[in-house]
Amino acid sequence: MDNNNQAAFMGALNSLKEYAKVNGNIVTKQDVESYFKDLGLDDSKYQMITGYLLANDITVKGENGVDNEFLNMLEKSAVKQTEELEEEVAEETVFVTDEDYEKDEKYIQMYMEDLKDVEELSDTGRAFLLMNIVEDNDKESLSLLSQSFLKKIVGWIEPFRRKGVLASDLIQEANLAMMAYIGEKHFLNNYEWKDKIKEGNTQDLINVLEEIEKEVKSEIEGSLRMMIDEQNMSNKAAAKVLGKVNLVNDWAKRLKEELERKPTVDELAEKMGISKENVMEAIRLSAENIEDIDIRA
Repeated sequence: MDNNNQAAFMGALNSLKEYAKVNGNIVTKQDVESYFKDLGLDDSKYQMITGYLLANDITVKGENGVDNEFLNMLEKSAVKQTEELEEEVAEETVFVTDEDYEKDEKYIQMYMEDLKDVEELSDTGRAFLLMNIVEDNDKESLSLLSQSFLKKIVGWIEPFRRKGVLASDLIQEANLAMMAYIGEKHFLNNYEWKDKIKEGNTQDLINVLEEIEKEVKSEIEGSLRMMIDEQNMSNKAAAKVLGKVNLVNDWAKRLKEELERKPTVDELAEKMGISKENVMEAIRLSAENIEDIDIRA
């Protein structure tokens, strides 16, 4: 399912859930088919959707009452279906497109090209930079040590790519996390490391460098996880907004057909069993693109 279809699917699902809330947590098979009519609803998708609704305490009725055939089947597999749907939502409900990810690859290539001018240092060379920083507070050594992490960061962000955040943003966040640690010399808070840098041999310096590198990588990974979590929360909030707008829009279309004119905000609110303020909020969230409501009346 591509990103556009996924967004439409989630919008329909959220609209159906909102509809169920104002309808006593009951929907019909026809309701499901109506909300997903343009999304290629087949038996497997209907089964997944129905399982998800059941797991959320929403009853699905067939043509002659409760759809017992589906309920019996879903009692055995609802948990699995819900987990699969939630996993799909978590992994695919993002607003970054495949085209954006293709641009990502070009960005990485350009970024690595720019880093060609950064001098490659051996571990021994980097280790002695630590000595200069500790003994002489040498700013040039601190700058060179920071630069030595830039190429490593490109590899470190790889497990976090294609999860809703572009590589350019991941690299920027990772670089900021690295600079916060190295630039502020947080590694000097470890007195054991500090003593080894001052008094140890070359191998001691290299060992400390390896430990510092682990700390930097851990700081970066924590920052990237938080960044992706925040983006996913933002995407879910956007999907919820889309669902609310779609719900009001769908009801407006139905009532327009019934009245043979655009319904007013008051009429729509009464029909849906919600407040006038909720209808107005949906109109506002849609940037006033819900055309089937007479907002002047």
